[in-house]
Amino acid sequence: MYIFLDESGSFASAPKQDSWNTIVAYMMPERDWSRMQRAVTGLQMAAGAGQRGEIKLREVKERDYFNFLAHLSQLHGILFAVATDAGLYGIAQIEEHREIAAQEIVRHVDLMRHETGRQGLRNLSDCVRNLSPQLYIQLKCQVVLIDAVIRDGTLYFVQRFPEELGKFHWRIDQKHSTKTEYEGAFEMLTPPWLQTLSLGNPLIMLKGADYGAFQRFEYPEGKTPTYLKTVYGIDTGRAGGINIGQLMREDLKFVDSKQDHGIQVADLLAAGLRRCLRAQFNDNQRAAQLLGRLMLQGELNSPPIRLLGFSTQESVVAREIAKLIHIMGLWSRVMVSDD
Repeated sequence: MYIFLDESGSFASAPKQDSWNTIVAYMMPERDWSRMQRAVTGLQMAAGAGQRGEIKLREVKERDYFNFLAHLSQLHGILFAVATDAGLYGIAQIEEHREIAAQEIVRHVDLMRHETGRQGLRNLSDCVRNLSPQLYIQLKCQVVLIDAVIRDGTLYFVQRFPEELGKFHWRIDQKHSTKTEYEGAFEMLTPPWLQTLSLGNPLIMLKGADYGAFQRFEYPEGKTPTYLKTVYGIDTGRAGGINIGQLMREDLKFVDSKQDHGIQVADLLAAGLRRCLRAQFNDNQRAAQLLGRLMLQGELNSPPIRLLGFSTQESVVAREIAKLIHIMGLWSRVMVSDD
């Protein structure tokens, strides 16, 4: 299974509302690789660019972009997305949100049996607390995104291509030739942060489904961390014994988008979703329909996009944008297979 990640926007606080930033993951079974490549090269040819290294949304006609989305909808890949409106929060609100997140990581630290585990959580909490506001927003959005990929993507594909869940290839857009501060923070913080999130909300496993390939990411008998049961009261069977670190770190690479068609797909989807949320297509409703066809229905009729806010005050999405998000939900794919 391939997961390609990219974002659109700066994630810095903005002076006005509707300053959307998006971060997406395109989760695709390996069997779709050649068809995904053909979709990208087809868009390049339509834009008159030939089969060169990379093409950006600004270089593409709207009609050709819509054809590209329609082509992707014929494949098996799923689009996961997180969006945040940078015009709804300031630096002080981000810092408050960051402090709450740091404290939540160590909420049960004193109940852990071993000092090494306790110190590890304290270090993680301090690292989150020391992130810059902009980096914290981007990383928080990415953690929520990857949690959705693991949680919903696994449930979706175990019903369709369970054999694909034996290997996860994470590919993330590399912004520079040398490792950036964000890349370092991502590699260090994301897996343990995800693991702490999973403690209070274990992975949902479908009864009777074939998890044979995925089973290699479960802790072996007797190796499951004891604090899952003693601290969090989680039964250390399948629902609580997923090794998130192994699942993510086994094959995680930051790659040059010019050399990777999958990253180019993620880039085009992130940019297209952001443009739609900013109502900058000529036909925004058509864009919402086509993007929605790549997404999964939200649980209990929730939006197919995770919308994150970093303010304690309630915020409301503009009516026009809420309508577009609703359209995405109407056109999204169902979670439960009919087979």
